[in-house]
Amino acid sequence: MPTPRKFEPHYRRIIADIRERIASGEWPPGHKLPSTKALAELYEVGSQSTVRQAITILIETGELYGHQGLGVFVPDGK
Repeated sequence: MPTPRKFEPHYRRIIADIRERIASGEWPPGHKLPSTKALAELYEVGSQSTVRQAITILIETGELYGHQGLGVFVPDGK
């Protein structure tokens, strides 16, 4: 019998995928992320708040930054 998979919250899956896209260069420094609505559709989550939760964590850790009214971006490397 297969080992049951541990439940992973959707926001953690989104964080991991965004990190992978940045690391792979798919989303390079300066790249503007899609809207929360578009990301919710991409990640097939019913709530934009789940996407916002993931983005907030990535902003708090310095992996993304936001500009009010402009969007969320991948920071330039330092």
